[in-house]
Amino acid sequence: MQTIAYYCDASSIEKNALEQLDQYAQLPFVQQICAFTDIHYCSEKGLPVGTAFTAADYFYPLITGKDIGCGVMYLKISKEYWLKAFDKEAHYRALYLAHSQMTDDGLGGGNHFLSLEEDDTAVYIICHTGTRDRGIALYQECLQLTRDYSREHGAAVNYVHRDFVDAGFYRYYAETIAYGYQRRKNFCLKTLSFLQQANYIRCEKSAIDRNYLRQQFSGYAATGVLHGTPYQLEDAVHNHLVFDGQTTVHRKGSTELMYGKTVVIPLSMSRGSLLVTVADKAKAAEALHSCAHGAGRQLSRFDAMKHWKTVLKAKERQAYKERFSELLNRSGEFPQGYIQEMDFAYKSSEDTLRYQPYLRKVTATRPIVTIKYSEI
Repeated sequence: MQTIAYYCDASSIEKNALEQLDQYAQLPFVQQICAFTDIHYCSEKGLPVGTAFTAADYFYPLITGKDIGCGVMYLKISKEYWLKAFDKEAHYRALYLAHSQMTDDGLGGGNHFLSLEEDDTAVYIICHTGTRDRGIALYQECLQLTRDYSREHGAAVNYVHRDFVDAGFYRYYAETIAYGYQRRKNFCLKTLSFLQQANYIRCEKSAIDRNYLRQQFSGYAATGVLHGTPYQLEDAVHNHLVFDGQTTVHRKGSTELMYGKTVVIPLSMSRGSLLVTVADKAKAAEALHSCAHGAGRQLSRFDAMKHWKTVLKAKERQAYKERFSELLNRSGEFPQGYIQEMDFAYKSSEDTLRYQPYLRKVTATRPIVTIKYSEI
């Protein structure tokens, strides 16, 4: 059994998640396994969310589930280009409609989102989404791969030897991950175009293509200028496999870290995000160049709804409604998908840096407006 490295309060891990973690630590070929502050139970394929591990010579194709290539990207704009506060009453519904036309298959459900957030010096467009149908198709390919290997191996197993896989599979996997990156880039740059068109950002408005929502922005660099507005993009995947020689890094809900890059750790829809970078390269390597991909749920989606209805006082519920009035439906209530993403459903963000000391806080953002594609 491999020793588990806990980058969290191990005593606070729910029992069923801890059992899953212990089971994976006993699997053959697993070299290192890490648990991060947002670890929680996952009913799909046995590994808790908020973990990473390496395996030698073999890999476990199904551990990520169907949301392969999911990640978070941010686009940063200096406030010197920001002209006025976002008017939710005037433009929230227009932005919601626009985002539905930015890609063919949307953000997805659960905790996927598109948001505007800010700190004292910059505005951030943040997008959390994955590869959608292509990720599901790749998962089916992984499922067939394990079946084929099990047949040749002579027993049902959930791993595959690296030599069993041809170059076409690795290419297909890499292309799917790249597709997720391009989807997030399209959401971010098209949202920037929307804000420029709506006179929120200083720009060359005449340069905006009238059909920008259907335009492809894949050719744009991570740092550049769009319609006269300088921007910076950073992206990190938290649900994927990384094939490095004969070693494979498996990440299920744990953000990939690269030295010199800044990554987003979303905290909650009503709390904003934490932007961090690597402070200690050696310690980050011990953590498999990974960290938490969010604050982590302290209430399940069911329990979050129960908390909203039975624990929060009427005046507390009303405060949320006044703060996020643009999200209310025609009955004056929140759709349940929004309630499940409020801050009371998530753990304290203080643990994020306390238990992952190899991270350095770059900034913390405040939410301006958030879009979720669908209800749970």
